[in-house]
Amino acid sequence: MANRLCRESKEQLVRDMFSRIAPVYDIVNRLMSWGQDMRWRRVAVNLACPEQGRVLDVATGTGDLALELARHTNSVVGLDFCPEMIKLGRLKAGRKKMAGQIDFILGDALTLPFESDSFDCALNGFVLRNVSDVNLFLSELRRVVKPGGRVICLELVKPQHGAIGALYRFYLCRIVPLLGRWVSGDKKAYRYLPDSVNNFVNIAEFQNTMKRIGFHRVDYRSLSRGTVAVHIGVK
Repeated sequence: MANRLCRESKEQLVRDMFSRIAPVYDIVNRLMSWGQDMRWRRVAVNLACPEQGRVLDVATGTGDLALELARHTNSVVGLDFCPEMIKLGRLKAGRKKMAGQIDFILGDALTLPFESDSFDCALNGFVLRNVSDVNLFLSELRRVVKPGGRVICLELVKPQHGAIGALYRFYLCRIVPLLGRWVSGDKKAYRYLPDSVNNFVNIAEFQNTMKRIGFHRVDYRSLSRGTVAVHIGVK
């Protein structure tokens, strides 16, 4: 009972936060990542190998990953539990003449509303730190992907030791909250971001979690001097 209440509390916190920052979400992402977040998404999509298949983007947000997927296949489902984000995703797809290629739906990442073995691959970007149960999330992704299909998780990495780690920690913990607050006016949302990164598991621990869930050929691609990782697992 306590675990369920804790999970529901985090889900509500995250939903409320993303609802508030939805209008400025894209511009803050570009500023915080120095414009690199779109390149990271392209790498994730290329690793997914989605050509001519049905693809799922979980926690699609404003649809940037789904739009990149739509350049490779015409059957993309973008799921998110935040109506404000879904609305923006649909508007962006319409402006880019891709509305017919992407089906944006409202749904819960921990109880995906799809039959097992429904998708050729499934992706997610920057959501692992935000779900209340990572094991259940990965299990659901594995369930809905066809045998042999890939699951791709794009995520920020906990700062490591050394000079680069120190610079990354300073930027993440000091600069990002100030930048986010300046653009969005929301102090809490961009204080949450570095806290969620620092509290998340490291790469090795997450890779072990993927293996424990049942993924094979588990691997990762390190980007931007180790500050971002694209995790890969095969059902």
